[in-house]
Amino acid sequence: MKKLIVTAICSLLPASAAAQKSTAIRSTAPAAVVESQIRKVWEDFKTKDKTALAAMLSDQFREVEEGASGFGDKKVEIAMVDEFEITTYTLKDFTVKPLSPNAVLVTYVAHYEGKAGKEAVNANSAFGEIWVHDGNSWKGLYAQETALK
Repeated sequence: MKKLIVTAICSLLPASAAAQKSTAIRSTAPAAVVESQIRKVWEDFKTKDKTALAAMLSDQFREVEEGASGFGDKKVEIAMVDEFEITTYTLKDFTVKPLSPNAVLVTYVAHYEGKAGKEAVNANSAFGEIWVHDGNSWKGLYAQETALK
């Protein structure tokens, strides 16, 4: 069973702001932006918009799923769109922790249902993701999904 790993964020930060103000914006604004973008990525995955999903992942993206035999990359993540059909999902308990001015750790809980091939999927998972500010946007760099009881 392929589990979903979705990441993404796109945000423009004012380039002309003073350094102190810019730091404050980066440490508080990403939380709402990250949550909004993650919700959009889930919807893009559900509607099978591979172009939008690819644009939100770093070229160095890596992911690991519970039960996997190793790490996946951006290409593997995009291919999952064809292998998994989401019928419904709920996302909650978002936490965004700054790691640096250009990186955040995002954790949240997801419940989702769908099909992987002919197999029905009904999952509750915790996600941990690292997002980095790359140029003018935030992109998913790393994601890990862990099944919850």
